[in-house]
Amino acid sequence: MSINAQSLKTLRINIPVKFLDVIVTLVPKLGGTVLSDDAEIIFSQPTEEEETVGIMLRGARVRLGITQKDLAEATGIKQSRISEYEKDKRPIPKDTAVQLSKVLKTVPEHFYRG
Repeated sequence: MSINAQSLKTLRINIPVKFLDVIVTLVPKLGGTVLSDDAEIIFSQPTEEEETVGIMLRGARVRLGITQKDLAEATGIKQSRISEYEKDKRPIPKDTAVQLSKVLKTVPEHFYRG
């Protein structure tokens, strides 16, 4: 099954109950929202306004289970700068986005708006 994630607002998935705690914990860390209903849990994709470059960076880092310090050591970027990027206090230059994307195994476009 192929899903065009760019056009999704909400996705319903069936998962084994034993993974529910992990999913419910991970979704907010990746910038999503867990919407509870009595019989089901719905995971909602963040809106464009909510999906900032900082959230994308933090989500990619958390997905791999690495700390800001680990990312700093792997990229040579100061940990304080990574923190500023994740808090959207500083834009990520394109060359830095490329560097981050290699370590975080994703595409550089996630980390800059250009």
